[in-house]
Amino acid sequence: MVEINLLPQQYRRQSEPSVWRYATYALLPLTLAAIAIPEAMTASTIRDLRSQLDQLNGEITALEPAKREFDALTQERTALEQVTAVAGQLRDQKTYWSNDIAAFSTELPTSAGVSVKSMSVRPVDAAALATQQQGGVYVGKNVVREFELSGTASSQQAVVNFLNTFENNPNFGVNFRNLQREEEGGQYTFAATVGIVGKPPAATPTPAAGTSGTTTPTAAPAAPTSPGGTSGVQ
Repeated sequence: MVEINLLPQQYRRQSEPSVWRYATYALLPLTLAAIAIPEAMTASTIRDLRSQLDQLNGEITALEPAKREFDALTQERTALEQVTAVAGQLRDQKTYWSNDIAAFSTELPTSAGVSVKSMSVRPVDAAALATQQQGGVYVGKNVVREFELSGTASSQQAVVNFLNTFENNPNFGVNFRNLQREEEGGQYTFAATVGIVGKPPAATPTPAAGTSGTTTPTAAPAAPTSPGGTSGVQ
């Protein structure tokens, strides 16, 4: 149906486009732009990140052989360090018996009167050394091995001179055991240990109460009286 406005021209209401309609037309492109621009920026950022990721993956792939070689060298270094540590520990704890015997023989006094009949060597651990030092033996000396000696002597003074030769040497320590005079022949038998001084310990054990840290020559005790009433001291 067609509507015809029969009113005169001056009475007709002129129909003009609304302002909101123009605003709506203008808002639509702005809305589309507001949506499209961030999407485009996000897509561009994603493309850049993917490009960087591909580049990094390529660098990682190129560095894989170097990484495998580095890991192998690291494992080899660790193994060598362990072997070196064990070798160093064995070297520090190794006992050079021949060197000790040579050093002991060099210090043997040349004066007559003492004859060594038997000798044995044994190691001395830290606990045993601490116990002996608390008893006044090897005070101030880090003895690592001991020579167990037994022999004969023509006199008590000969034994004293023999042991003082080692006691006065900073590389040795002396632990006198006993001295006896034989009824037949008048000779003396003695027993003692001569310690070999090694490297200084990490912490020096505290000497027992009443014991000085300075080592003094140990004089041999008087020999026991023989059954005939004869004194062992000449």
